[in-house]
Amino acid sequence: MTETPTLSLTDRFAAIIRGLRNDVCTRGFQTGLNQLLLALISTRLTSIIERFAAIVSRDRANPAQPAEPPARKPRPTPEREPEREPAPGPAPLRLPYHFAWLLRLVPPTITQGNAAVNGRIGIQSLLDEPELLALIARNRAAGRLFRPLCHMLGIQPPPLLRRPKPPRTPNPTPPDPTAPAEPPRRRQPRAAPRPSPFPSRPRTPPAWDQHLAFHQILATRDFQF
Repeated sequence: MTETPTLSLTDRFAAIIRGLRNDVCTRGFQTGLNQLLLALISTRLTSIIERFAAIVSRDRANPAQPAEPPARKPRPTPEREPEREPAPGPAPLRLPYHFAWLLRLVPPTITQGNAAVNGRIGIQSLLDEPELLALIARNRAAGRLFRPLCHMLGIQPPPLLRRPKPPRTPNPTPPDPTAPAEPPRRRQPRAAPRPSPFPSRPRTPPAWDQHLAFHQILATRDFQF
């Protein structure tokens, strides 16, 4: 008996994604899906195949690579150009971002199963293999590849792919009710104003005050003619 050759991890992954790409494009063309959107989906799936092959080849060449990525050099901040008004026309087409978006774009039929569901089953079975889990554990690039793939196919990522939650900041310690209360702070009295070194001069009333005083004197006297 001749033994059937077992496919490598890269070949199995590429076969699953290629079948997913071909089925999605065929089913999307039949349902009248936007051709530009189908081209974006095909380009994304093709790049996923190429990225995974590059990750596996680098891992085989250097299996003892560090888990932390190399530090990047800070890029110089480019000069900010003045904002331009957007050109009139339709907005650029982008891929969806909600959970299981590829499953919703290609609905199943009675005679033909859901193409995205078939790819989803293949990726789920591949994520159960220890070889792939070990690759993800020692290579962060593999995790960055499989997270969006699981998201588009509606797969709940395994614990190895889940991002760690940020640590919570500890709550401030409440004041101790048994501790003695601090005495209230007393305000210091203001210092008395310093005496002026210049002698005070009597205030000379202005001319309109003198005129008013003269009329008051005339009004209080009784003149007889």
